[in-house]
Amino acid sequence: MILVKLLYCIIGLWQSALFSSIYETALHQPETIYSHQNENYLLNHTLHNMEHWENEHFPISRNASPSVPLQKKPWTFIVYMAADNDLRGFAGRNIQQMAQVGSNDNINILVHLDIRLSATEKITRHYFIKDSTAIYEMNKQDPYTQSMDSGDPKTLITTCMWAARDFPADQYALILWNHGTGTLDPSRHRISNPLNLYHFNNDTHMLELDRSISFIDYVERGLRGVCWDDTTGNYLTNQKLNTALAYICNNVIGKKFSIIGFDACLMAMVEIGNILTPYADMMVASQEVEMGAGWNYQSALASFLYRSPSTGEVSNNIVRSYQNAYETITRDYTLSSIDLSKMSKIEGNVHMVAELLCNCFDLQEKNNITLLVKQAGSSQVCTNFEEPTYIDLFDFYTNLLGALKKFKFKVNNQDTNSLLNSLEMIIKTGQTIILNTVTANTTGANLRKARGLSIYFPQKSIHPSYYATQFAQKNSWLKLIRRCISVK
Repeated sequence: MILVKLLYCIIGLWQSALFSSIYETALHQPETIYSHQNENYLLNHTLHNMEHWENEHFPISRNASPSVPLQKKPWTFIVYMAADNDLRGFAGRNIQQMAQVGSNDNINILVHLDIRLSATEKITRHYFIKDSTAIYEMNKQDPYTQSMDSGDPKTLITTCMWAARDFPADQYALILWNHGTGTLDPSRHRISNPLNLYHFNNDTHMLELDRSISFIDYVERGLRGVCWDDTTGNYLTNQKLNTALAYICNNVIGKKFSIIGFDACLMAMVEIGNILTPYADMMVASQEVEMGAGWNYQSALASFLYRSPSTGEVSNNIVRSYQNAYETITRDYTLSSIDLSKMSKIEGNVHMVAELLCNCFDLQEKNNITLLVKQAGSSQVCTNFEEPTYIDLFDFYTNLLGALKKFKFKVNNQDTNSLLNSLEMIIKTGQTIILNTVTANTTGANLRKARGLSIYFPQKSIHPSYYATQFAQKNSWLKLIRRCISVK
């Protein structure tokens, strides 16, 4: 079984690389000016190829679609599948997995799929995943949704409008399926399959991450983006995501999502939780990069087969299914379920820790305390990820507690002793809050100290996009970072 799983990952890497190579070759062919007649031919050719792709990958039904709206169900599960990029090779398999569970009295399973079949063939589909024998194309007669931009917030809004109108539910889950870069928005908009970051370890017979390059450096070289749409060059920045979710929750579903999940890399961050808190009860995301195969949706949705599970049961089951999928393949994986109702406590605690540390800086001997804080968050001693400026918050707190006894002040007195005691108490309180906020967490052996929430802590410079984050604008964490990077 282990060899089968490993073989699948290696084959997936090869298929994705082959597809990307063919696609890039086609993309750079000389452009041709087509007549209207040829445009109609190309449209029909694209539709024909899409039907062929569907028939190859899952049981698409060519019969009449179900009459909508359906009666209200307990859950509607929306997968926003932005596959107009190098992850397209995994889209069909994930839809197959969803079909193995299928919609029933407990759940509607819906997919928004943006995909590019070749350099000139971009198409969008809205699918209702009925069961393993029938998947219905629901936007066949809608000329406005045949070719959409997954990087445009209006597309996400339109998708949720379709879901809420035709598949009403008591609870909604939204899964963003694509690439991710955490709290930072890259300045260049190109992408690369995360499997390219792994190599095969002949000693362990497992896939391991290559940590010789910073992930954001990799991004800034023009190799990756967030929710990337190859056709338009657009992607969902964190600011665009915030705009779309605000509209959806206020004007479309009229409430929070029960779950917002990221089947994407590096999104389990305090800063991302800050964005989602007004719009969801739970967040499911990874601190580390994800392999291209992403979640196993058959096991992730299995809890819906016989009953309507609670929000916590669904999010925790997604984490368990992720562990089952990857624990025999790689030591570099993470996934966590985060209770967003407690994120404000996390943010408040981080703010207080930052304020107290800055107070210590004002009283320190030379730069002793600043250097100790930087060391506590460094890649040498703190759990970090493929992007090393993303550190595990719990582990950082652990390192800070160990460093407190080394703090040196210009003058030791009652005030400095009180400051240290307050700092120790606030840090320990923060660790307790983290443990209570992360309701489920799974990690590979290389990341065993990761507790489910990361935070941005650069050592040399601050990425320009970080200043635009809501979290940085309101929290003293940014002040702490600035104070730290000013000391070499």
